Amino acid sequence: MAKLTERRRPVWLPTVAAVLVLAVTVYAGIWQATKAMHKSALQARYEKLSKDLPVTLPGDAIEEDAYRYRRVTVTGRFDPAQEVLLDNVVLKGIPGYEVITPLKLEHEAAYVLINRGWVARGADRSLLPEIRTPLGVVTIEGIAVPPSGKFLELSSQTVEGKVWQNLHFKRMQGLLPLRLQTLMVTQLNNNGDGLQRHWEQPDTGMEKNAGYAFQWFVMAIATIVIYGVHYAKQRKSK
Repeated sequence: MAKLTERRRPVWLPTVAAVLVLAVTVYAGIWQATKAMHKSALQARYEKLSKDLPVTLPGDAIEEDAYRYRRVTVTGRFDPAQEVLLDNVVLKGIPGYEVITPLKLEHEAAYVLINRGWVARGADRSLLPEIRTPLGVVTIEGIAVPPSGKFLELSSQTVEGKVWQNLHFKRMQGLLPLRLQTLMVTQLNNNGDGLQRHWEQPDTGMEKNAGYAFQWFVMAIATIVIYGVHYAKQRKSK
């Protein structure tokens, strides 16, 4: 009876299964490799643009791709009343905040968010650090970054006064009486505010996608090897 069952087992089933697995793994590998190449291009673009001479970030509507990761300058007045302290930012093992302050552009009706830098948190969380904010007209030089990731994550995190777990872009936009520019500026120049600015280069995740692509291609090769061994055994048994 066992022999009869074995004979009735479809001989094409391993081949179909191998083809399906191979198709999935190769497709996934190509997809991840394509994403890695795209992110590699973005990384190269960032490295180039961040070294170019700064350009002025306008207050009117912009094409984000034209300014993303570029070195820019903005001139205006800070609005400390709308300042936000981004919580849980650790620098050299010390917990603290990143200071996000809206800048009202001079002669414009728009604001730009400025990530001004890092300040240490005290032992008592109820006592916020003193932030020195220039009140006159200032010119800020920095890198224009997109509204994504930790700083402008669209989430429903709790807000405790000036301390936010994530900077909710729409919430911030609702707090300001006028329009908020869609790109934020990470400040590079020093204006005597005592904040520390140690910016890490944005990670596009290229290496992660390349790793995923490698794993999928290894699975594809393993499928071919396993099927080849199985096919060889089938030939020998005949």
